[in-house]
Amino acid sequence: MIKPLLLVFCCLVVCAAKAQLLQQGAWITNTEDTAARGTPYFRKVFSAGKPVAKATLEVCGVGYHMTYVNGKPVTSAVLEQGYTRYDKRLLYTTYDITALLQKGENCLAAELGNGWYNAQSYTIWFFHMIGWRKTPRLLAALQLEYADGSKETIVTDNSWKCTVGPGRFNSMHAGEIYDARKEIPGWNAPGLNDASWQKVMVTSAPGGMLEKQDMPSAVIINRITPVSVTALGSKRWLYDMGQNFAGVVTLQVQGKAGDTITLHYGEVLNADGSINLAHNAGQMMVPPGDLTFQTDKYIVKGDGVETYTPRFTYHGFQYVQVETDGAATFDKKALTGLFYSTDFTPTGSFSSSDTMLNKLYKAAIQSYRSNFISIPTDCPQREKMGWTADAHIAAELGLWNFDAASGYRKWLRDLRDVQLADGNLPGVAPTLGRGYHWTDRNDDGFGPAWGSALPLVTWYLYMYGGDTAVVRENYAAIKLFTERMRRRANGFIYNTGFGDWVSLQQTPVPFISTAYFYSDTRLLSKMAAIVGEKDDARQYALLADSIGKAFNDTFLHDKNGLYGDTALTALSGALFHGLCPPALQKKVAERLAAGVQKRNYHADFGVLGTKYVLPALSDNGYADIAYRLLTDTGYAGWGHWIANGATTLYEDWPGAESHNHVFFGDYGAWFFKSLAGIRPDESAPGFQRFTIQPVFPEKLEWIKAAHTTRYGVIEVEWRRVKKQIKLGIQVPPGTTAVVKLPGRPDKTYRAGKYLLAF
Repeated sequence: MIKPLLLVFCCLVVCAAKAQLLQQGAWITNTEDTAARGTPYFRKVFSAGKPVAKATLEVCGVGYHMTYVNGKPVTSAVLEQGYTRYDKRLLYTTYDITALLQKGENCLAAELGNGWYNAQSYTIWFFHMIGWRKTPRLLAALQLEYADGSKETIVTDNSWKCTVGPGRFNSMHAGEIYDARKEIPGWNAPGLNDASWQKVMVTSAPGGMLEKQDMPSAVIINRITPVSVTALGSKRWLYDMGQNFAGVVTLQVQGKAGDTITLHYGEVLNADGSINLAHNAGQMMVPPGDLTFQTDKYIVKGDGVETYTPRFTYHGFQYVQVETDGAATFDKKALTGLFYSTDFTPTGSFSSSDTMLNKLYKAAIQSYRSNFISIPTDCPQREKMGWTADAHIAAELGLWNFDAASGYRKWLRDLRDVQLADGNLPGVAPTLGRGYHWTDRNDDGFGPAWGSALPLVTWYLYMYGGDTAVVRENYAAIKLFTERMRRRANGFIYNTGFGDWVSLQQTPVPFISTAYFYSDTRLLSKMAAIVGEKDDARQYALLADSIGKAFNDTFLHDKNGLYGDTALTALSGALFHGLCPPALQKKVAERLAAGVQKRNYHADFGVLGTKYVLPALSDNGYADIAYRLLTDTGYAGWGHWIANGATTLYEDWPGAESHNHVFFGDYGAWFFKSLAGIRPDESAPGFQRFTIQPVFPEKLEWIKAAHTTRYGVIEVEWRRVKKQIKLGIQVPPGTTAVVKLPGRPDKTYRAGKYLLAF
């Protein structure tokens, strides 16, 4: 068995070996002044005097890079490189550029943006003060393999040249300023007279270990045409894209040199039809004269029809307000939306007889895709940060619907990179010193509910993909985190941490934190058995038992033998985490169902409750109540958002905050696990063996779900036909499914298609 530390060492050796070509180069920049705002251009001219059989380019450009060969981009990806804790880990990408080369003189060129590496806008999270901050820098290596078998390597060094391009400013939270009058035709192609360009500065590395990016890059997944454009008066137009998404727009404009086109992006309109520029903008501090929140500016060069697409930023929006100080006019064809997301392959689909369910599913997918750009984020407009609870709450939604495992494996490495020596985890990753505490540096930070992202996401990857390597890779870090919880608990009760965020009825923090302390310890025991740590498996199982007993001794004190707290998160959480004694599950579920009905099916729980309530109801015989709770259009609820035009999920039930958050979207996993009833078996993970046990809400006529596993596609379709339900299933080759239906004995099915009626 490979011990965890040995596994990490092996990974370091392999990663270093893979980066040998890139390490032949030197890091280059154009300035060390982090306040410098112009985007730098870099170029290197070289000759290929012999026929080239293969040309391989490795690039690491931070914050972001756009790289070209002979004037053509080497990739269609956007916002490269992937975001990491730069002083710990640096991702690089490999490109086959053979087809871009030409005989004779060639040019390798790059433009760099700030990204998260050189945050220049000020927000309440102070990433402009983060410890890794330096100016953008580039490391590149091009290996030419000639037809005669010889090789040549071209790397970044002091022979490269640089200048400042037309980009005047770029920021993740504000946007971009681009002055087209400053463009340099042919800057990234051979033949340019670059005598006026400067020699680059050979500079220091950001500090992190070079690692090949093994997850997909962010790309344009959809091009969106506005549904309407409205003139708002003199020189202002409002574009409605018809849907909320993450990305930018491509602008086409014709004007005179010096005209400035301002693009404001937003989610909410004022009464007069203009964008509410204050919505979501409260966390950004804008110095006088600086670029405001979610704003791009384009300065016209006056050369016919011009096209502009922001390069080094992205926004979250449904509306774009276009303003000009010149005479240009705008119609529907002037703007096209570009939806950005990590290029995960879809693996899931769901449809039903209920239009509301179908819209909810689409909104969950739209929110998920908007919130995975290199890392799982909270929102695409205000913060764009890798909040840990958001990530683990939405992870199952992602894994049912996309081949997202590589993205989560990468982000788990980000989590390990930000873990402190005592096991503490911040509320966000990547980071460096930011996000370990909410307001008081002496408090316990974000506690078990947020830090559980490390064990939970690891476990999901194991369950859905059968990935034992990810368990080994994260085992030591999970154990360190669990030991910290043990030390900080009062006996076996964990009294601090973050609770049920944005809930309308609060659940006591000790209830929530202790429940996660229990679940994480139970998972650690299971993972210890997987990696062969038998003593740990036994000890952590005993610790989990002690936590569970203390939990019930503390909170199970109602005179009727039930949990005293009547919050829906508390009742469902006790069931969801497996803490409720079996003899009391029926009574607790009854109280949960009655609580939902008493609230008139209006949701008052927060982000954690959204993970618990629906499965706690449907797993205990209350599928009808769960279904109505999800689809109800009254105040405070998922259905209410959709009924009022939402195309993505909100951050809070009233809809006052962000309109594109994914952490209320776990119902999308519930569609697969409960309505379709597909559940992986932890004794044969990765769907080698699984259960099919659907629930059948009375008002739902049919559903159809499919999920692609490593063995093939699982399909479940059921529909009501007169007084019967007909169930169709598909079991992939090499797997077995145990079908559990009401009133019938369990039956095991091997590969094939089956039609059942009951």
